[in-house]
Amino acid sequence: MKVNVKTPARLHLGLIDLNGDLGRLFGGLGVGINRPNVVLEAEKSEKMTVTGEKTEQVKTLAKRFLETYNIKSSARINVKQVIPEHSGLGSGTQMALAVAAALAKLFDVKASVRELAEVMGRGRRTSVGTTIFEQGGFVVDGGKSTSEKRFPATIFRQPFPHNWRFVVAVPDVNKGLAKNEETRAFGALSPMKAEEAAKMCRLTMMKLLPALVEHDIESFGEALTHIQIVIGDYFAEVQGGTYASQAATDGIALMKKLGAYGAGQSSWGPAFYGVTQKEKAKEIELKLKAFLRKSVGGQVFVATANNRGAYIKVTR
Repeated sequence: MKVNVKTPARLHLGLIDLNGDLGRLFGGLGVGINRPNVVLEAEKSEKMTVTGEKTEQVKTLAKRFLETYNIKSSARINVKQVIPEHSGLGSGTQMALAVAAALAKLFDVKASVRELAEVMGRGRRTSVGTTIFEQGGFVVDGGKSTSEKRFPATIFRQPFPHNWRFVVAVPDVNKGLAKNEETRAFGALSPMKAEEAAKMCRLTMMKLLPALVEHDIESFGEALTHIQIVIGDYFAEVQGGTYASQAATDGIALMKKLGAYGAGQSSWGPAFYGVTQKEKAKEIELKLKAFLRKSVGGQVFVATANNRGAYIKVTR
C-alpha cells in the first residue's frame, strides 16, 4: 500500500484583529493556490527512512505522529517536492499535514484534518493553512480565544473565482520570520489600536468578502490592498517597513502600475503577490521577472486558486 499526497500552497493575506479586547486575537485571511506544492509518497517499512527533500524535518514530523498514536511500525517516505521554507507560502503547515495525512492513511488512524493539525503543532495562531489543506478556497478564521486554548474556527470559506489569477514573486532577499523570531516579533508589538482592528473588520466584512462572492475583482483588490497596508504598517517596526523588503515595496508598486487590482505581501514574506484577471497575468509576470532580474533576483510565477485542498491517493 502506498499513499501519495500533493498539497496546495497558501497566500496569507492578513490578520484581522491584533487588539484582542473582544476576547479573540488574530483572525486570518488566506487563499489556497495551485503551486508550489509538497509532494510525497509513503509506505510501511520496518524502519523509518526518508529520502528526497527536507529529510530531517520529515523524520521529526513522522516521529511525532507515530509516538502520539503509539504506532510501533514505521514507514518509508519519499519527499519529491517542497514549498520553499519561510517564504510566506505556508510550507510548515502543508508539510506537517502532508506527513500526518499520509501516515494516518497508512496506519488507519481515524482523525480529522483539524485533529491532525493539533497533533502536529499547527493552528496556534490561525487555522487558515489547515482549512486550505483540507478544502482549498478562500478562508477566514475567527481568531484564537484569549482565555481558552481552542483551535481557531473557520468562519468563512468560499471557492475562489477560476478566472482570477495571482502573480506571485519570491525575491532573493532574507527569509520571513518564523518560530522563535516570529514569537519575539509578536511579543515586541503593542496591541493594535481598536479603531485599526475595527477598520480591518469593516474592510473584510463589508468590502472584501462581498466582492469575492459577487466576483467583483476591482472592489476585492481595493479591499485587499487597503488591508495589507493597515496590517503592514502595524508590523512595520519589526519587519522594517510596511513590507519586509525594498524588493516587495517596489514590486507591489510595479504590479499596481501594471494593472493588478490588488497587491500585498504574504505573511512575513519575502513572497508578494498581485491579483488580476487571467488575460493580464502573463504580461505582469514577464515584467516582474525583468524587474527582479535587474535588482535582487528571485522567481515569479502565475498561480490559480486551489479550491479542493490536498490530493491524497491510496494505491493498494
